[in-house]
Amino acid sequence: MATYAIDGVRINPASDRITHVRWGLIDPKTHDWTSPPEIVEVTEVVNAIHRGDVVWSLFTLGGRRFLGPKIKTVVHTSGVDGIDTDVPGGHVEKCIDDLPAV
Repeated sequence: MATYAIDGVRINPASDRITHVRWGLIDPKTHDWTSPPEIVEVTEVVNAIHRGDVVWSLFTLGGRRFLGPKIKTVVHTSGVDGIDTDVPGGHVEKCIDDLPAV
């Protein structure tokens, strides 16, 4: 099982859905990239989660990286899978919309 992080998103303004992300493999203990981040279509993230890989949001604050909420798949009304942050108990500090645009 691989651990990925997303540190940027591209949202389609017409549908308000995430279409692309900037992501890469990370070391879950240090939050350092273990591969260069790349911009991919959201379907790659959905496929990774379905394979059992773990995907986190990754924020940088004051020059330090920290993991935000875990990323989960969601089914849109059109039947297409997308992604969102998994917020247990509704407690939100950061969400996927807080990531910078790519």
